[in-house]
Amino acid sequence: MNDRVDQLRKERKRIFLVRGVAFAVASGICYGLYTAFLTLAETQGVWGEWFAGLEWGAGNPALSAFTITFVLAALAAGINDFISGIWSILVCAKNHQLGDLWKTIRTKPGIIMAVCAAIGGPFATIAYVIGLNAATTSGNPGVIVPIAALNCAIGAVLGRILFRQKLTGHKIAGILVCLVAAALIGGASFASMGSDAALACVFAFLAAFGWGFEGCVAGFGTILIDYRIGIAIRQTTAGLLELIVVFPILAVIGEGFGGIGELASAAFSSPALLIFVISGFFAMPAFSFWYKGNSMCGTALGMACNGMYAFWGPFFIWIIMGVLNIGGMAADYPPLAPIQWIGALVMVAGIFLIAVNPLDAFKRSKKGDEHA
Repeated sequence: MNDRVDQLRKERKRIFLVRGVAFAVASGICYGLYTAFLTLAETQGVWGEWFAGLEWGAGNPALSAFTITFVLAALAAGINDFISGIWSILVCAKNHQLGDLWKTIRTKPGIIMAVCAAIGGPFATIAYVIGLNAATTSGNPGVIVPIAALNCAIGAVLGRILFRQKLTGHKIAGILVCLVAAALIGGASFASMGSDAALACVFAFLAAFGWGFEGCVAGFGTILIDYRIGIAIRQTTAGLLELIVVFPILAVIGEGFGGIGELASAAFSSPALLIFVISGFFAMPAFSFWYKGNSMCGTALGMACNGMYAFWGPFFIWIIMGVLNIGGMAADYPPLAPIQWIGALVMVAGIFLIAVNPLDAFKRSKKGDEHA
């Protein structure tokens, strides 16, 4: 009888783990789709005119380099995250969780989630969009995605520094593998795309740092929050901070007070807003499935599976903007160079090495063979 109960418990744990891995893998796929549609949105309508350095609207002069680099990144990140927050609230309403959402906002875990939003939104997401924009200018937006995927390695290091988490041999080896992969991708970028690639990779690394820090805080403070409620708090808070605080401040610096209303009005009336609705839709499960997967299969393994967006991001940018030729881009819109695809796959392997000790897996396999 006891053997039967133990067997059932093990089977339930196995199914629970498999479901957690499935959520985490799905989060990485959705992250790749969110990245691709966000990149596409910033090439359409008035956004295309802005980034091309052209006059826009009713004869408005071309935007300054500061505005193109920083202000538009804050505006794009804010629109995407706020729309993602709306999608998340709608999901909570569908599941009759609006009351729980309001109660959670006022709790300590809810406050910690808002802190995560401040780290992962105004800092990391804006840095990520700046990197995407700079890489797009240089000819290949997909190249920065694997660099941003260093968040898993950075999260492991920060966990050791901030929370005294054990940094074992296989985690150190995985971090080194990730750094080698980043060097492969970044080195090829600098050689083929010039100074814009350097700026792109620097901001992608800053995004990785912010998301790594967010992962540490979220892992310690949000385990009691339902993942649908958590992502509603996270995305809505991030979007509001980006749109109401960061964007206006940067817009005043770049274009003066009048630039706030002019840029916001043009962005929200552009047909590209429909593409932001799609990118926001995929951003919702990209983060919510990440939190859900982490809670089911463990933060390390969950971040590893999510980190496969090092591959999915460039892949979907290539498919949507190149192979499918959506948005009027060239049919041969460039995927990564062969060495960069290899670097992305090496990055995925390094992320898994951080999460899973190969020796433990080998021991379990050997033990299973002995019992067979």
